[in-house]
Amino acid sequence: MGTTNIPVKTIPAIIYIEGVDDLQLSQGSGGVGTHRWQDWHWELEESEYWTSARQILVPFLESYSNKKTITTDQRKLVNDTIKSLRDYSSYNVNGHRLLLKIAAFGNNHEWMVANIKFGTPLAKKPSKGASDSPEFKQPVITVLKNMLGEMELRVVSGENQKSTKLPAGMKFAKVYRYIGITPPKSIADFSLYGNAKRGKIAINFDGIDLSGNSKIYAYFYGVYESNKGKLGQPGPIVSALILHQ
Repeated sequence: MGTTNIPVKTIPAIIYIEGVDDLQLSQGSGGVGTHRWQDWHWELEESEYWTSARQILVPFLESYSNKKTITTDQRKLVNDTIKSLRDYSSYNVNGHRLLLKIAAFGNNHEWMVANIKFGTPLAKKPSKGASDSPEFKQPVITVLKNMLGEMELRVVSGENQKSTKLPAGMKFAKVYRYIGITPPKSIADFSLYGNAKRGKIAINFDGIDLSGNSKIYAYFYGVYESNKGKLGQPGPIVSALILHQ
């Protein structure tokens, strides 16, 4: 998952980019005047970047579909635009992880339009040969206890939520945390807190200023690390109000 789900072939790529753009510009959960890209915690700059790529590419769709003459410069423009959008929205260190944000904050319909499977219920069941791959496994976190200044989380496998055992081939269930008055804007806002032990992890908020009357929330998600050191995809995000005096 080092790149994105943007198709490799030109025509499917243009259709895909157009479809995601229509979706991200559609009305958001906040009603009139809001957009889906806000629900996904995209920035305005990111929304506009995706739309600008769509505006460049769509005029060439008919030419590609009907095999009309396309100049070398035009073909280069199309290829460079798709590549730039793929790099911009990728899961790599310098990418904006746009589709990962849809995976984290979107719904079933949005996952289908964006062709997102890893890290969602749309993920394919693992094949026998890939049963030890963390890409096919997802930790699910719940808040067991919420006390003054601390929490206790339960971490289980999305495949078997009755068991706290690590899935076969997994070495750690890593827990990431974000704390704030407002929700995180992206997965990149989280930082690693620690590894769950036997399906549980104690969370404390030492060194964090919890004074004042503002409601401060803690957000968590989990990631499996395999015995080979490979990281999987983020599990569902869970949040809870931090109790403090």
